[in-house]
Amino acid sequence: MKKYLLILTLIFCASKIYGQPPLYDDLLILYVDGNYKKLASKAEKYTLKEETKNDPYAYLWTSKALYKISQQNDQDEMYKNAYKDCISFMSKCIKKDKTHDVYNKEKEFIFELKNSIIENTINEYSSKNYKKAQDYCKKFLSIFPDDISAKLMDVACKFQLKDIPGATTVLNENQRAIDLINTIDSYNDKEKEFLRTSIMETIKCLKENKQSERGKTIGEKGKKWFNDNDFILLLNTL
Repeated sequence: MKKYLLILTLIFCASKIYGQPPLYDDLLILYVDGNYKKLASKAEKYTLKEETKNDPYAYLWTSKALYKISQQNDQDEMYKNAYKDCISFMSKCIKKDKTHDVYNKEKEFIFELKNSIIENTINEYSSKNYKKAQDYCKKFLSIFPDDISAKLMDVACKFQLKDIPGATTVLNENQRAIDLINTIDSYNDKEKEFLRTSIMETIKCLKENKQSERGKTIGEKGKKWFNDNDFILLLNTL
């Protein structure tokens, strides 16, 4: 009984917070119940219906369901790509979220997903799986297209994959954006780790490709925020 009182309370709160029609109450109930596979199936159907296919909330619910499924150990074959699909639906959600309503109201989930992608990107790069790390960068940028950390990591991946022209192009296109970063006070710990790692790996790649001066310029910018021994030692090799 208490469980269903909780569900009714959540539905009431959701209608106040999100301004959603009763249309999505069924999805909220499935989410609270933890019935994520059924939620994913029903939510995806909303993304295909004519009257709701442009509603970012339909894509949000699908993404949230798939993310939960991807965290479970007993995944069946049908959901083997749940994590990748979760990112894809979130990307579509953000593109359809013209008023930023979803982004502002669902920051907790969006940043949980963001931190998850960051962790996977760094892990793949550290394991020298540069193609997989690059794929994660692309997925990341489909949701956060202006993120400098992901762009720098993409540069490092391109260098490692011997795509020197591609790496140089991305770096040239984003040099001014790097220069304009004044503070990272709003970054969480995972975002700071991502920026630090991306800067350091880009510097290493630039040094290896005889572009130490450019690496030093980026490093001097990063030194404002990261002055640990490893970072300073790297700069001193340039």
